[in-house]
Amino acid sequence: MNLPKITRVLAGLVVMALFLSACDSEEAELTTTSTLVTEAPAPADSTTTTVAPSEATTSTTVGSSVASFDVVAREAGDAGDIVYIVIPQAAYTDVDMENFVGDLLEDGIATWGAEIFDDIVALEAYQKDEADRTEEEVELIDQHHFVSLVNGDTIRFQGPFEASGEILIGS
Repeated sequence: MNLPKITRVLAGLVVMALFLSACDSEEAELTTTSTLVTEAPAPADSTTTTVAPSEATTSTTVGSSVASFDVVAREAGDAGDIVYIVIPQAAYTDVDMENFVGDLLEDGIATWGAEIFDDIVALEAYQKDEADRTEEEVELIDQHHFVSLVNGDTIRFQGPFEASGEILIGS
Protein backbone atom coordinates (compact mmCIF):
# COMPACT_ATOMS: atom_id res chain seq x y z
CA MET A 1 0.00 0.00 0.00
CA ASN A 2 1.42 3.30 -1.11
CA LEU A 3 0.50 6.22 1.11
CA PRO A 4 0.88 9.76 -0.14
CA LYS A 5 3.99 11.51 1.08
CA ILE A 6 2.03 14.00 3.26
CA THR A 7 0.31 11.14 5.14
CA ARG A 8 3.65 9.47 5.86
CA VAL A 9 5.12 12.77 7.10
CA LEU A 10 2.10 13.40 9.36
CA ALA A 11 2.24 9.86 10.68
CA GLY A 12 5.94 10.30 11.38
CA LEU A 13 5.29 13.57 13.21
CA VAL A 14 2.55 11.94 15.33
CA VAL A 15 4.87 9.07 16.24
CA MET A 16 7.65 11.50 17.09
CA ALA A 17 5.29 13.64 19.22
CA LEU A 18 4.15 10.55 21.13
CA PHE A 19 7.76 9.50 21.63
CA LEU A 20 8.79 12.93 22.88
CA SER A 21 5.84 13.19 25.25
CA ALA A 22 6.71 9.80 26.69
CA CYS A 23 10.29 10.96 27.22
CA ASP A 24 9.41 14.16 29.06
CA SER A 25 12.55 15.95 30.13
CA GLU A 26 11.26 16.51 33.69
CA GLU A 27 12.20 13.69 36.01
CA ALA A 28 9.43 12.19 38.05
CA GLU A 29 9.74 12.97 41.74
CA LEU A 30 10.45 9.76 43.58
CA THR A 31 9.23 9.23 47.10
CA THR A 32 10.45 6.60 49.47
CA THR A 33 8.84 5.39 52.63
CA SER A 34 10.88 3.52 55.16
CA THR A 35 9.84 2.14 58.50
CA LEU A 36 12.12 1.51 61.42
CA VAL A 37 10.77 -0.49 64.32
CA THR A 38 12.90 -0.53 67.40
CA GLU A 39 12.48 -3.09 70.11
CA ALA A 40 13.69 -2.08 73.52
CA PRO A 41 13.24 -3.75 76.87
CA ALA A 42 11.80 -0.48 78.19
CA PRO A 43 8.05 -0.03 77.70
CA ALA A 44 8.53 2.82 75.23
CA ASP A 45 8.78 0.89 71.94
CA SER A 46 8.18 3.13 68.95
CA THR A 47 7.86 3.08 65.20
CA THR A 48 9.38 5.92 63.22
CA THR A 49 8.26 6.47 59.65
CA THR A 50 10.26 8.79 57.41
CA VAL A 51 8.81 9.97 54.12
CA ALA A 52 11.10 11.50 51.47
CA PRO A 53 11.47 14.10 50.00
CA SER A 54 9.65 16.21 52.60
CA GLU A 55 11.47 14.38 55.38
CA ALA A 56 8.34 14.49 57.56
CA THR A 57 8.61 12.17 60.55
CA THR A 58 5.84 10.71 62.65
CA SER A 59 6.23 8.56 65.70
CA THR A 60 3.61 6.08 66.87
CA THR A 61 3.59 4.07 70.06
CA VAL A 62 3.72 0.35 69.48
CA GLY A 63 1.81 -1.38 72.21
CA SER A 64 2.21 -4.61 74.04
CA SER A 65 -0.08 -7.59 73.96
CA VAL A 66 -1.38 -8.59 77.35
CA ALA A 67 0.55 -11.81 77.93
CA SER A 68 -0.83 -12.65 81.36
CA PHE A 69 -3.37 -11.43 83.88
CA ASP A 70 -4.84 -12.20 87.28
CA VAL A 71 -8.53 -12.24 88.07
CA VAL A 72 -8.35 -10.64 91.50
CA ALA A 73 -12.07 -10.67 92.27
CA ARG A 74 -15.41 -11.63 90.76
CA GLU A 75 -18.51 -9.78 91.86
CA ALA A 76 -21.91 -11.28 91.10
CA GLY A 77 -24.54 -8.87 89.88
CA ASP A 78 -28.17 -9.14 88.80
CA ALA A 79 -27.30 -8.88 85.10
CA GLY A 80 -23.99 -10.78 85.28
CA ASP A 81 -20.60 -10.99 86.91
CA ILE A 82 -18.01 -8.22 87.01
CA VAL A 83 -14.40 -9.39 87.04
CA TYR A 84 -11.56 -7.30 88.45
CA ILE A 85 -8.33 -7.96 86.57
CA VAL A 86 -4.71 -6.90 87.04
CA ILE A 87 -2.36 -7.05 84.05
CA PRO A 88 1.43 -6.58 84.05
CA GLN A 89 2.69 -3.03 83.60
CA ALA A 90 3.74 -2.39 79.99
CA ALA A 91 3.37 0.14 77.17
CA TYR A 92 -0.21 -0.65 76.17
CA THR A 93 -2.33 1.20 73.63
CA ASP A 94 -6.09 1.57 73.45
CA VAL A 95 -6.06 -1.06 70.68
CA ASP A 96 -4.23 -3.47 73.01
CA MET A 97 -6.92 -2.90 75.63
CA GLU A 98 -9.71 -3.38 73.12
CA ASN A 99 -8.15 -6.65 71.93
CA PHE A 100 -7.66 -7.83 75.52
CA VAL A 101 -11.30 -7.22 76.44
CA GLY A 102 -12.34 -9.01 73.24
CA ASP A 103 -10.21 -12.00 74.27
CA LEU A 104 -11.77 -11.98 77.76
CA LEU A 105 -15.23 -12.12 76.21
CA GLU A 106 -14.26 -14.77 73.67
CA ASP A 107 -12.75 -16.97 76.38
CA GLY A 108 -15.77 -16.51 78.66
CA ILE A 109 -13.69 -14.93 81.44
CA ALA A 110 -15.76 -11.75 81.26
CA THR A 111 -19.40 -11.88 80.24
CA TRP A 112 -21.04 -8.76 81.63
CA GLY A 113 -18.47 -6.47 83.20
CA ALA A 114 -14.76 -6.10 83.78
CA GLU A 115 -12.41 -3.56 85.33
CA ILE A 116 -8.83 -3.71 84.06
CA PHE A 117 -5.89 -2.26 86.03
CA ASP A 118 -2.12 -2.60 85.87
CA ASP A 119 -1.66 -2.04 89.61
CA ILE A 120 -3.20 -4.10 92.44
CA VAL A 121 -3.16 -1.16 94.89
CA ALA A 122 -5.15 0.98 92.43
CA LEU A 123 -7.66 -1.85 91.96
CA GLU A 124 -8.08 -2.22 95.72
CA ALA A 125 -8.64 1.54 96.04
CA TYR A 126 -11.24 1.33 93.25
CA GLN A 127 -13.15 -1.32 95.16
CA LYS A 128 -13.60 1.06 98.10
CA ASP A 129 -16.60 3.35 98.34
CA GLU A 130 -15.83 6.59 96.53
CA ALA A 131 -16.37 8.62 99.70
CA ASP A 132 -13.69 6.56 101.50
CA ARG A 133 -10.94 7.10 98.91
CA THR A 134 -8.04 9.45 99.61
CA GLU A 135 -6.77 11.93 97.04
CA GLU A 136 -3.74 9.70 96.50
CA GLU A 137 -6.00 6.71 95.84
CA VAL A 138 -8.09 8.67 93.34
CA GLU A 139 -4.89 9.71 91.54
CA LEU A 140 -3.62 6.12 91.60
CA ILE A 141 -6.89 4.91 90.06
CA ASP A 142 -6.66 7.58 87.34
CA GLN A 143 -3.15 6.39 86.46
CA HIS A 144 -3.76 2.63 86.52
CA HIS A 145 -7.42 1.98 85.61
CA PHE A 146 -7.26 1.32 81.87
CA VAL A 147 -10.62 0.04 80.69
CA SER A 148 -14.05 -1.17 81.75
CA LEU A 149 -16.38 -3.62 80.08
CA VAL A 150 -19.93 -2.34 80.62
CA ASN A 151 -23.16 -4.26 79.99
CA GLY A 152 -21.25 -6.99 78.16
CA ASP A 153 -21.06 -4.94 74.95
CA THR A 154 -19.33 -1.61 75.62
CA ILE A 155 -15.65 -0.90 76.18
CA ARG A 156 -15.19 2.30 78.18
CA PHE A 157 -11.63 3.58 78.23
CA GLN A 158 -10.44 4.92 81.58
CA GLY A 159 -7.53 6.87 83.04
CA PRO A 160 -4.68 7.23 80.56
CA PHE A 161 -6.94 6.01 77.70
CA GLU A 162 -9.98 8.13 78.60
CA ALA A 163 -9.61 10.26 75.46
CA SER A 164 -10.47 7.15 73.39
CA GLY A 165 -14.02 7.26 74.77
CA GLU A 166 -16.25 4.21 74.37
CA ILE A 167 -16.56 1.48 71.76
CA LEU A 168 -19.59 -0.66 71.20
CA ILE A 169 -18.29 -4.19 70.64
CA GLY A 170 -19.18 -5.63 67.26
CA SER A 171 -19.79 -2.32 65.53
